Amino acid sequence: MNRQLKAVLVGFIATLLVITGLVLLVWLVVLPRVRDISLPGLDRIGTSRQIVDFHTHFNLDPTIPQSILDGQRIRYMPPPRVEYRGGTFNVYLRLDFLREHIDPFMFWDAGAEVLFVSTRYEMLEFTPDSYRFLINEGSHLLDTPIRRANEMVYVPADLLHQLSPLTIEFFEEYNMVVITSADKQQTVATVAVSRADVRYWAGGRAPITAQPTQGTQLLLFPSDDDGEFVRVRTPLGLLGYVLRSDLENITTGYPRLNRAPVLDDWIDNWQPHPPNWPEGVAINMVWEMIYFVEAHPHRMQHPLHPGLTVISPQWFRINPEGTHLDSVASREFVDWAHEQNTLVWPLVFDVNNDRAREFLFNREHRRYAINQLLRYADILNFDGINIDFEHLTASQGPYKIQFLRELAIPARERGLVLSAAVKIPLPDTTFYRRDLIALTLDFVQVMTYDEHWGPAAGVGPNASLPWVQWGVNNTLNGIYPERGVPASQLIMGLPFYNRKWRVVQSDGSITQRALPMAYTRQFFENRNVDWVWDPNYGSYFGEVGDIEDGEAVFYRVWLECPRSIRAKMQIVLAHDLAGVASWSRGFEVPEVWDVISHYLS
Repeated sequence: MNRQLKAVLVGFIATLLVITGLVLLVWLVVLPRVRDISLPGLDRIGTSRQIVDFHTHFNLDPTIPQSILDGQRIRYMPPPRVEYRGGTFNVYLRLDFLREHIDPFMFWDAGAEVLFVSTRYEMLEFTPDSYRFLINEGSHLLDTPIRRANEMVYVPADLLHQLSPLTIEFFEEYNMVVITSADKQQTVATVAVSRADVRYWAGGRAPITAQPTQGTQLLLFPSDDDGEFVRVRTPLGLLGYVLRSDLENITTGYPRLNRAPVLDDWIDNWQPHPPNWPEGVAINMVWEMIYFVEAHPHRMQHPLHPGLTVISPQWFRINPEGTHLDSVASREFVDWAHEQNTLVWPLVFDVNNDRAREFLFNREHRRYAINQLLRYADILNFDGINIDFEHLTASQGPYKIQFLRELAIPARERGLVLSAAVKIPLPDTTFYRRDLIALTLDFVQVMTYDEHWGPAAGVGPNASLPWVQWGVNNTLNGIYPERGVPASQLIMGLPFYNRKWRVVQSDGSITQRALPMAYTRQFFENRNVDWVWDPNYGSYFGEVGDIEDGEAVFYRVWLECPRSIRAKMQIVLAHDLAGVASWSRGFEVPEVWDVISHYLS
């Protein structure tokens, strides 16, 4: 190759290297600084400029309204109802959505065809298509009535604006209803660059959902980290992530609501309230089985233990037709208990599901029973009411809560202490909504016994330590959809009885009887039992054999006694519970009272 050709080639290569260097310099240094100009085809290395429509990205039908609640798209519930009338869009939210996300005490009574909305002190009633509604039975006017369509109740946005601290907006461009809780602090910022990219997820390669311009205000959502991206909502309701460096003027505060509520204040039924009880005073409660008025003189022959604070006689039961309450209440018993410094919270129980169903599903029956209880409270001077409805199905669960809400308002005005006994939380009993009971009443008694109750459940302890601990934990922490019950409102149940199991050796058939503590111990010790303490179960185990009618049988028991009660009381202390409630007086041995009083003093 001649010398001249070599020089040309070297010059060409040098020029190419210079040009390449300049291109790299522009790519790496200049373009990132001017990326806001958004010239076609220019962007940072590894980023995407692909804009994808909201409905396309999520594979949604654009004709169906979407819901955004506090920065979360509600995916698994039917949509709201949006109607165009008089030149404006009218939004209606479904009752099932409102119950789950806004107010758990909104209740549709199918029999009365009334929507109930309650607070601790007011009961509001709305009838579909009616411009009048009631507050504690007083009539008021309404701008927009509730609707009923396709077997579903819909509540208009303008009514919700007057009941709850919410902002409900409809954005036609995206067919989107955006609901924001206005009682929480909100963080907002403005776009600092000429055009910000709001992406579907936190990353430069994520497709873009919107590109708000400089000065646009975005709502920011809290994050656990201070990463490069922050989650936002645009003024039109779209959600996504934007570079934190693209924002300025970040401020936090409460939004202003320029509208008057229907009541004196907004409804906030998720707020726990302290129970109607002296702070720091533990509850030592016992239930009393009384089926006849004539039984009171006999029961009053046995004085109450000085450490007892509350006695709950079994006085009121739903009558066979489910129309009212049958009563065996006694003023003499109340006076007798009060003379011993013990409060009286009579027990109201359902007996069976047939009675509970007829009673709860009928508004007038509920109302009649509440008036009965209030009259008895006024005349007999008792101090509280304890509700024990155990024989329910899932469809009856909301009706029980509504009954408690209806009872609580007038009972609270009288200063009565309200409580309810509930079973240990299991996945198939969440419809009892122990969390909503705690938000309505003062105390919840969790009955931590009947772990093994009959042949179907097999032979086993009545209330082993793991079972009791598991029940208390689940009540405190909740099982979805139930939230937890505060420890300050939770009373732990204690069994004063045993289950004596009888097993026939030949065929393995099982029967059982519930017996008092003393009788059970005597039965086994008369047959020379060898008691064995089981530290895992927290009780003595005993087994004896016998021949009955030519058959070999075995009797087994996990004994409830002062030592087993002492082991359970450790759970009360560990969780700082409100106290204990025992079933039932007369089944215990006297030493048990000293054990309980020692731990609650």
